[in-house]
Amino acid sequence: MDRARCLIVQATESYRRHHDEWGVADAIAVRGAIARFSGDVDSAIDFYGEALSLFTVVGDLTSTARLYRALAEVRFATGDHLGSAAVLHEGLSLLPDDPVLLEGLGYALWYLGREADALTHLTHAMTVAPNHQSALFARGQIHADLEHPRPALADLDHLTLPEGTPLDRRADLRSARGISLVALGRNEEGEAELSEALRLEPRRARTYGRLAGVRLRAGDLDGAQAALRTALTVPDRLPTAHANRIRQLLDRLSATRA
Repeated sequence: MDRARCLIVQATESYRRHHDEWGVADAIAVRGAIARFSGDVDSAIDFYGEALSLFTVVGDLTSTARLYRALAEVRFATGDHLGSAAVLHEGLSLLPDDPVLLEGLGYALWYLGREADALTHLTHAMTVAPNHQSALFARGQIHADLEHPRPALADLDHLTLPEGTPLDRRADLRSARGISLVALGRNEEGEAELSEALRLEPRRARTYGRLAGVRLRAGDLDGAQAALRTALTVPDRLPTAHANRIRQLLDRLSATRA
């Protein structure tokens, strides 16, 4: 990795000497990628931001879109969902129909607890790219959590998870299907899906949050509270907005039983 850094720094200086603005921008973007995969998030953000400004001046929209995506992904991965959303909003002001930017904004808004806005952008992404699986996955889960079971299943049942899909994503699909089936009165099928989600990934906070809703629907307050507490204590952490909702629900349940 050190050798790669040295080479790309040399390339950057060479491009500058030759007044090759596109080459400089691309080299700096590569430096951002190297920093990102080395775990140096702050440097990655700085390099990506600099490259983005240069590509914007050059007028290369394809590379500009690529850098907006990369910068937003880095911010999202650090838990800065608000910063990610801001980057994506800016990108969409230049590229309003870019499906990856639209999908990324949908995810960021979902994690910020703004589900209605998230659905708008995810649906836009699906309009531009009808087989956009990642957007479909997010939209189906949001519908499930909002207790819109029919549109949730319409999305989730059209997903194709490739071999090697991480267990947490497989668990999310199963738990979202589970709560949607329960909402339609198909309790046995729904419980089976939730059980499979827990088998796939026993420490998935999102699964426990959804399980709590099913227990509440059945009038099992003890089970709901236990699931909510587990959702807040497993190593897998929920987005802040989602965790705050669980804490509020847990407080309300505790108050009603006091």
